[in-house]
Amino acid sequence: MRIAIMTRQYGQRGTNCSNGVLTTKASPARYPLIRVRVPLSLLLFCIACSSDGPSAVTSRELSDAEVGTLARAASGWTYYRNSTDTLARAITSGHSEARLRTRYNAIAATQLDSVGRVKSGAVFPDSSIVVKELYDGSILRRYAVMMKRGSKSAGAGWLWGEYAPDGSTFVPITNRGNSCVNCHSAGIDYSRMNDSHP
Repeated sequence: MRIAIMTRQYGQRGTNCSNGVLTTKASPARYPLIRVRVPLSLLLFCIACSSDGPSAVTSRELSDAEVGTLARAASGWTYYRNSTDTLARAITSGHSEARLRTRYNAIAATQLDSVGRVKSGAVFPDSSIVVKELYDGSILRRYAVMMKRGSKSAGAGWLWGEYAPDGSTFVPITNRGNSCVNCHSAGIDYSRMNDSHP
């Protein structure tokens, strides 16, 4: 495979590399032609890795184990209303546990205001993670997780899963939020904290 790259260098002379990796062709033209031979596998690798930032991994499907591990990470979170206190379950909640605490990863936290509430009209960026810790009394029972993701497993643009503290899966992401999306659709980009806990 050959790739031709145009350069804007003036007065460049022709070059030839003996191993055939790089060849430039002398040209009286203003933009000399440089030809580079690159193995196809290297080219595909470079294209796949060329994206920047958190959305660079959106083409790869995540497993429940990976999403559960992200949800159980101990640091890097901002809590709803900037408080680590648990809140009483809202009457409208589809979760049975009596108390909850919600936290946002650094990407999702960009959509919180100064008091830790979701901004009006917010749209969470790709790779945002929202974790609702669900408690019976002081015992953590499970994590309900939303992860904004361009994925075939996504429901309404989010991955939805529920995990035990030990990492086992209660509700897999492959369910596509079937039991979550209807209730959450009333919220700001599917987040219900502002209306259920103002």
